[in-house]
Amino acid sequence: MEKRGHHICKMVNYEVRQKITKETSRRLGGKIVKTPGSVEVMIYKTKNKIEGGMTDIKLAAQKIYDILKQEGKEVNVDKRIIRKYNLS
Repeated sequence: MEKRGHHICKMVNYEVRQKITKETSRRLGGKIVKTPGSVEVMIYKTKNKIEGGMTDIKLAAQKIYDILKQEGKEVNVDKRIIRKYNLS
């Protein structure tokens, strides 16, 4: 099962989650091998992953807000979230 990452924010029944992979280094054959770190931001509806591969939380929040506009549920989004991520 794929790990879902850390919860960032929730809008109606959509969630923004972030998975952070830290940079690691280990010895392999007498040499130090480094693996780069990465950040992946994903959009979930309940437990189902809708979209992933993003690197910015604000972009993911905007995409969720656009989806909610199409469904006609943008009224249910908290005003603090709208201000925090500058959604329009």
